[in-house]
Amino acid sequence: MNAIPVIETARLRLRPLTLADADAYHAAILSDPDVMRYLPGGQPLPRDRAGFTIQRQIDNWARDGIGLWAVERAEDGRLIGHCGLMHLPDSTEIEVAYALAQDVWGQGFAPEAAHAALRFGFEERGLARIVAVAVPANVASQRVMEKIGMTNEGLKRAYSSMMAFYSMARAAFRPGDAPYRVAGV
Repeated sequence: MNAIPVIETARLRLRPLTLADADAYHAAILSDPDVMRYLPGGQPLPRDRAGFTIQRQIDNWARDGIGLWAVERAEDGRLIGHCGLMHLPDSTEIEVAYALAQDVWGQGFAPEAAHAALRFGFEERGLARIVAVAVPANVASQRVMEKIGMTNEGLKRAYSSMMAFYSMARAAFRPGDAPYRVAGV
């Protein structure tokens, strides 16, 4: 498998997660109850699970050519979350997934990262369709999906519960003119 690509957008850098990110990733995402309540499992994870979670993404990239990236702010290199593409469990669908540290919510980073992941999936991996799911109470995540042009398909079962389900076909994707650069493909 080729190296995991790095994507640069106007304000973000999506780069491979590494085991050296475990402390920062745990602090930003895995330890925060407000972030984790909307992710599978719904509960914070102990610090010793961070390495396992990161290794799973490294393995996903090696096996599937897709996975989650670390999301860094370009201005200071701070790891603020994850975003990327992954197989939706118990499905043939590919999901765009994202989670950001609570202190950066509402600043437009989630749609910027998710749009870059969609673009990568359609342009670099040639995917025909990408989906996204959210806990129905996670209205902010649903707004992100709508902002990046995904279509609401109502409630469907995913991750063993009923989830708000969104999709986009490659033909409907519009890359726009926002900065986007891929390295390492």
